[in-house]
Amino acid sequence: MNNLNPWEYTELEYPGQLAYLTVSCTTRCNFACVYCSKKDYAVTDLDYGLIGKALDESLRLGLRKVELTGGEALLWPHFWDVVHYLRENRVMVQLVTNGSLIDRTLAGKLADAEINVAVSLSTLDPGKFSCLSGGKGEHRAIVETLEKLKAAGYHADRYPMFALHALGSRENFGELDDLRNFARQKGCGFVLNRAIPVGGLQADNVPSPDDLKRFLEREAGDQPAAVPFSGNTPCNRLKAGCYIGADAKVRPCSSLDIEVGDLRNESITAIWRKSGILEQCRTLDLSLEGSCGTCPERSRCYGCRAVAYATWGSLTAPDPGCFRFTEDRQFNSQQKEAQ
Repeated sequence: MNNLNPWEYTELEYPGQLAYLTVSCTTRCNFACVYCSKKDYAVTDLDYGLIGKALDESLRLGLRKVELTGGEALLWPHFWDVVHYLRENRVMVQLVTNGSLIDRTLAGKLADAEINVAVSLSTLDPGKFSCLSGGKGEHRAIVETLEKLKAAGYHADRYPMFALHALGSRENFGELDDLRNFARQKGCGFVLNRAIPVGGLQADNVPSPDDLKRFLEREAGDQPAAVPFSGNTPCNRLKAGCYIGADAKVRPCSSLDIEVGDLRNESITAIWRKSGILEQCRTLDLSLEGSCGTCPERSRCYGCRAVAYATWGSLTAPDPGCFRFTEDRQFNSQQKEAQ
């Protein structure tokens, strides 16, 4: 597949490769976003010794990309130590940030290190933005951050890349076209983050599949939307890697609260090779149920497993937020398996 969105997709060179890690460096944040999946977490910094060892082992398992997130990753004291180590080993680094801490000097430093930067922004309304950030963020400052990144040499479609990440909740879905156009005006990419009913986001905030399809159709232009993600690019993070939390616990992804290991007790190598859940995630196309299991796109897309799990309690159930979902809303994978 060519021209795939690197924020969603990671190319695999061989089966079983640990190509991608999402690392939550810290739960510290200077915002208090109402939708944050970690808003009720205790303040925790990821142990530098543990993540250093895990990254060293991951390189031998094929690591090619690391996404640093939080909380706010820029508040982690070891941020630059890890960045320098990864770049020295030719690993792509992506940063997800609220953007408020990036001044011109830091924008230049990030660009020099060729770190891709995703800035979270889900509304263009200053008042609503203040509410969403828990009263701790200014919309104007985020707009200025995008301008600073562009001035530092960031691009929408070549490295170093920057993008606006917008959460597609029911409350802001009417703004997404304006947000996408705003991103284009600022010269950055745009990524729609699927709304997952975890943390501060409940099921009644999740947009309908029809709304999602209409937006993606407009985004796609002259081609019909095929998968429920931006740019016709499937999210394959479960096949390509896993998530390490600030608590040193390993999960399939940041929005799947299924613990598969703890770096304080075992190595990332042992967790990656021995976890039955991670093995299932790497071979999801063999076990998907319902409309996901019969979808013509299943060879490249397995829908959002976090939405499916939050809805049904099953990794293999169909994604009810996808416009290809056809089951009765009372679908129950456990009952299906028992039949």
